[in-house]
Amino acid sequence: MRIQTLLFGGVALLLMGGCGSKQYYTPEQTISFSPASGAEVIAFSRDAAMLSDGTPLSKEGKLDRKLENGYALIHRQGNTVIFADKEGRVKVITPYKNIDIKLPQALIGGTVVKDKLIYLLKDNSFGVYDLNTKKIVYNNKSEKALSIDTRVANPYQIDNLVVIPTLNGKLTILELSSLKVVKEIYVSTESILNNIIFLGRLGDSLIAATPYRVISVSANGQRSFDRGISEVVLDNNRLFVFAKDGMISELDPSMKVLNEKKFKFAHFATAGALNNRLYAMDKQGYLIVINPELTENRVYALPEIEGYSFISGGKLYYDGNVVDLSKLSYR
Repeated sequence: MRIQTLLFGGVALLLMGGCGSKQYYTPEQTISFSPASGAEVIAFSRDAAMLSDGTPLSKEGKLDRKLENGYALIHRQGNTVIFADKEGRVKVITPYKNIDIKLPQALIGGTVVKDKLIYLLKDNSFGVYDLNTKKIVYNNKSEKALSIDTRVANPYQIDNLVVIPTLNGKLTILELSSLKVVKEIYVSTESILNNIIFLGRLGDSLIAATPYRVISVSANGQRSFDRGISEVVLDNNRLFVFAKDGMISELDPSMKVLNEKKFKFAHFATAGALNNRLYAMDKQGYLIVINPELTENRVYALPEIEGYSFISGGKLYYDGNVVDLSKLSYR
């Protein structure tokens, strides 16, 4: 009995110690800032979000339309937008025509390339849908993903190739003309939350990231950068990684660290770039504004984040607050 009591007491102390050991970012100086009021963010992904009043947000800004019940914005590509609901219904709206289609599962990632919709579905199947014939012309499926990060990246076009980011940390590179897979690349192989959360291009290198790793792929081979990742930002041909331990790193295409700056115990809820400034929002409501060289910064004190957050059109939306980022500076 005494042994059981000692063991129980030890476990209790460990649990209490664990609960009390969480540490928070405490900046030395802050500037008070009062955000404007607005609708709450009720859903978001890599490139889109939805406000509680039915307004969709893209990275570029608000869309001037209210969505039909159940639909959400998936991707905005200039004047072409993709909407989808949870039942597999999809609306592709172009400057020339509107197309309604039905897919076997809910669309969670999509990109229009000419007359084709490159899609990724919630069951980790992916393929190509011909918008003219309204038929699936290619379909494939990766291993089932147990759980995913909501920031699902959209397929990415490189010349006649499309890079399809799957939900289990793999990139499938498909040649559109032949509809043949030319290469498969695993970014990381974790068992949970391992989907591709970022996909872009830095010079001649393809950049992809999961919550665990960033990789670059080029003619010179593949390089990687391992870290617990909160966000990845590509701005003015410069790549920045915001880590879960409060570190901000600038990487070159070979994944070499060029500059770093750590904000001790910061837990970034969102990050972005605008007008030659970087923005990183700590979950307690501290908004860090820093120059791209990571040498100067200011910290603004805002209301704490409780729900979703999203940066759209130079504004930060969260919990019914709207922050005009252009009004904030690092000096």
